[in-house]
Amino acid sequence: MKLKTSSLKMSWKLMTAIAVLMITGAHAKTWKSADGSKTFIGDLTSYDAKTGLVKVTLSNGKSITFNRKLLSKADINYLTDSLKKPAPPVSKASDKDKSPRDKKQPTVNKSKESKYNTESFIFQPYPKANDKKPWVVSNFGPVGIGIDLTKPNLTMVISNVEEGSPADNSGKLKKGQIIESINGQILETRDPREILGDIITQAEATDGKISLSIKGEGNVLVTIPVMGSYSKTWPMNCSKSDKIVRNLADYLATQEKPGWGAVLFMLSTGEEKDLQVVRKWMNGIETIGAMNWEKGFKGHGLCEYYLRTGDKKVLPVIKKMTEELKGNVFRGSWSGRGGPAQFGYGPLHAAGAPCATFLVMARLCGVEVDEYMFNSVMKQFYRYAGHGTVSYGDQLPEDGFRDNGKTGAMALTMAAAALLTPEGEESVYAKVRDSSSMKSFYATNWFHAAHTGGGIGEIWHHKTMSLVKEKRPVQYRSYFDTRRWVMELSRRFDGTIGIAGMADGYDRSASDGGISWGNHFALTYTIPRKHLQLFGAPRSKWAKHYQLPERFWGNEADDIFQSLEPAKHPTISMEDILNETVEGDASLPVLGRLSNSNVADDILLKYLHHPEYGLRMAAIRSVVKHGRHHLIEPLLKSDDARLRHTGILAITGMYKGRSLSDDQITPEMFKLAGAMVDDPKESWWVLQGAIKALAKAEKSIIVKHLDRLVELLESESIFIQQAAVIALSKIATDPTHYKKVLPLVARYALDNPGWGFSYQAYRDLSKSLKSAKPDVRNFAATTLKKVFEELPDVYAFPGGAVLKDGPSAHRKILGKALFSLPGDTEFILTIPKKTVKSMQSKKDKDLYTYSGKFAPDNVMLGEWTWIYFGKGAKFKTVAALEAKIEPWVKKWKAGGSKSVEAKYGFDFADGGKVKALAFNRRFYPDHFWTKGMLIGRYANQALKMKIVSSGGANFMIISKPLEIEDLTVSGEEEGKYEPRYQLYIKK
Repeated sequence: MKLKTSSLKMSWKLMTAIAVLMITGAHAKTWKSADGSKTFIGDLTSYDAKTGLVKVTLSNGKSITFNRKLLSKADINYLTDSLKKPAPPVSKASDKDKSPRDKKQPTVNKSKESKYNTESFIFQPYPKANDKKPWVVSNFGPVGIGIDLTKPNLTMVISNVEEGSPADNSGKLKKGQIIESINGQILETRDPREILGDIITQAEATDGKISLSIKGEGNVLVTIPVMGSYSKTWPMNCSKSDKIVRNLADYLATQEKPGWGAVLFMLSTGEEKDLQVVRKWMNGIETIGAMNWEKGFKGHGLCEYYLRTGDKKVLPVIKKMTEELKGNVFRGSWSGRGGPAQFGYGPLHAAGAPCATFLVMARLCGVEVDEYMFNSVMKQFYRYAGHGTVSYGDQLPEDGFRDNGKTGAMALTMAAAALLTPEGEESVYAKVRDSSSMKSFYATNWFHAAHTGGGIGEIWHHKTMSLVKEKRPVQYRSYFDTRRWVMELSRRFDGTIGIAGMADGYDRSASDGGISWGNHFALTYTIPRKHLQLFGAPRSKWAKHYQLPERFWGNEADDIFQSLEPAKHPTISMEDILNETVEGDASLPVLGRLSNSNVADDILLKYLHHPEYGLRMAAIRSVVKHGRHHLIEPLLKSDDARLRHTGILAITGMYKGRSLSDDQITPEMFKLAGAMVDDPKESWWVLQGAIKALAKAEKSIIVKHLDRLVELLESESIFIQQAAVIALSKIATDPTHYKKVLPLVARYALDNPGWGFSYQAYRDLSKSLKSAKPDVRNFAATTLKKVFEELPDVYAFPGGAVLKDGPSAHRKILGKALFSLPGDTEFILTIPKKTVKSMQSKKDKDLYTYSGKFAPDNVMLGEWTWIYFGKGAKFKTVAALEAKIEPWVKKWKAGGSKSVEAKYGFDFADGGKVKALAFNRRFYPDHFWTKGMLIGRYANQALKMKIVSSGGANFMIISKPLEIEDLTVSGEEEGKYEPRYQLYIKK
């Protein structure tokens, strides 16, 4: 039968496609859907074998575009045959693409194949035949087996059989058996995970039968419960989804204590009996855990429970948890496990972003939250919105799409902020919520692809796509329909849910033990029910308002980065955005189009004007790569801040993309960037980029903006400060301006305890000092020495957190700058250093000062290896460790000790050089030795060494690096220092 166009829009997945194969002449035929239930008549207009996109023109002249997966096998064969016919050349760009190219970069005519695989493989990475990476589908959904795909050609091998599962009940399946087919299907042409998920869907919709053809054993029949089909609107108005929800809720109801995400899930069902289970869990509750991870992943549930019930007994617990977060918040976020703050990456945003949401939710509950902590945290995360993805730690926003879900987690923070502030849906926080949520749609191709496996990110991707269900219904539907297989494979036979897709530590359900990450993933089925405040429930009568600032970061010009609408241009419309689908418009297919060297200018312009930052970045990367430089200056002149920033990326460079070469950056580009720097109303995000672009100019151009750059060192934004100090470092040794600029650059570290925000400036300064004039070098030496001496021992934060290794890192980068100045190596070593005795007495007289003269000692020369006495072994005195030497030697000579085989240790060379045998800060990198003492070049410590001989071997006793331990919560008082000593043997 024929279908009306209106019904086609509902039953077929429509999308915009770029035709690669243009087929001429009439090809009117009847097309049939894969299941044979639908047909329509139309002419084949184009077919792209790489993307699988088919374009058909109907009799009324309208065109529809869809994926070949929707067609019957006969139609797919027809498309394959059509490829064998001669095709005309690739179409040229439109007239808009005919403007002159940069003469220095000739246009490339030869088309190159895209490196992005978009044919039948939506999710990257995916199991490939004979892949070096081991692939295991840990759970074949409710069947109860795991399937190893590591063998050649994706041969299916049973990796485990779950006790009590339908597979186990068959009595015929065991680990190691080879599966030749499942319900007659083998794993080919498509992502094996999708095939396996579809098998479950089909079986549960029919008779529940899963027939496994086992090599050498014949067919083994496994029967799983019949659940019915997913509705077109699943998980809403869907009986199968309702059964899945009920199965998990009934399982969780049997638990004495709630696992991670269990409270949220039970509240999200809307069922009174599930609420009663949560009430039981809340009786006598005193904490939700010591780790910051726990506060972030469990805190939302605690707040949602109060907002549902008004049960005041949980308010003290919420308050207590916020106070614990206050004690270890630093630089606006947290490390994962609390405790001492770590410098390096700084905060761990995968743990910190959920904690930020908890803080906002706590205020929504009426709990008082420390103002310093709240404001610093909100500023920290707000500044990532619309600027890429939330970074791993305290760095600039990251480009690309693999963010482990941190951007989605931040979107929930802003969702809570929109509930908290009286402006609600009219606030910028609601806009940030939506724009950040849409990152999940564009990032969907990069599945489980992030640090530690990426499974944790899928939690936030699913949650935040549910936030935009009403505003982006087509994207929502496409997103979850293409991920239906994920939910099928995530389900266990006992009703619990994990996070399927890759074998990592996040695929854990409530019955697996440990952290049940899958309870959060299960919210996919219940969030649309709108029983949670964060996800659209009617406002709780116990919810409070709290006036938030208009925005926590940026100015009015920055708000455009939160827009879901494209920049105005003929190549793209709002209708295009509203009708995007995963198959045609998520990041992977777009990257495939943009990587083609013959991509038309109109396509580049379409994505340069797209509302998604990652796609704009990919487009400007292609502009530079393919030599379309004529497109850049119009962007820099645009009234839209998003386009100005995109143009700036061509000058500064972007994620996995080179910048224009120095000879390709025109004077006009620098002039436009300079105008942005001088504009007091410029968007903060554009401003930091423009400053970095300006830093690539000649010194004479930078100097024109000197006063403005100095002013920007006092900016509220560390992003702008960092850019300004980098630009100033370029002219810090200029003979005319060094006395004004060099001290500003040198002192930057004193006020900014973030290593990543000062390293580049000091690196550039060190390079320029090597060729600076003598008077500049002398002035630099005096300035750097003073800053070096003023660096504190620790960075302490108002909440109580203490960053112990920050000053050491800054001493290191400052010290390397000093190394470029003659004679200043001695200065670093001769600064008075802390000793064990001075740490205990807290008196300056007990500090150690190196004389500047190296004292050789032949006994010290050579490699020393750490002797490991077992986990938990701690020696607080030299005598305690010395008493261990003789017994250890006896055991060693008798062949009973292998501890000396450890790789950790150091090598003492002549002249005082120390080389670590393994990269580990415990083993004294960047130290200098002289007879009897080990001196930190950058760390403020001097360690006494004692040599002991026993059994013909030489041993060395030395303390671990000195640390200030046991600081009080206020950070104002030092606790008692207890040293730890280690033993080394000379190899």
